[in-house]
Amino acid sequence: MSSDSVLSKLTREGKLKRQKADLDYLNDLLEAARRNFEAARLVQGKIDEAAFKLFYDGLLQVSRAIVLLRGFRPDDGGQHKTAFLAAREILGLEYEDLLNKIQKFRVKRNECLYDPKGLIGKNEAEAIHQTAKEFWGRVRSYLEKENPQLKLFREV
Repeated sequence: MSSDSVLSKLTREGKLKRQKADLDYLNDLLEAARRNFEAARLVQGKIDEAAFKLFYDGLLQVSRAIVLLRGFRPDDGGQHKTAFLAAREILGLEYEDLLNKIQKFRVKRNECLYDPKGLIGKNEAEAIHQTAKEFWGRVRSYLEKENPQLKLFREV
């Protein structure tokens, strides 16, 4: 199934809606991701659960920017899952393993949020940090090609 047909299916199911995002909004979203990544690095090793959540939020914001750049926005009760799924379809198979990892972090974050039993430790914070670095390193190039006017930060 091509990415366009998957995106069409998600639209028919009411999980995505068409939305044109302006450049300012996309840049604001990417700037928010940068701030989340920066804050995560500051607290990592001190409050690993907070670092994990901040890295996660940054990954979500970058994924939403990818989806919005294609002219869609998540619009269902599972917006995080939909954002990552749509981003995976837009980016293609070479991102599949990376976005599958991010989906696992989404589940872990959800478990931690609703059943907080110290599920996030140093290893999880480091794992999501490494994933965020790899994801941003690859997605940055994609975004630069898609829209050279985007204000892209250097590193996670």
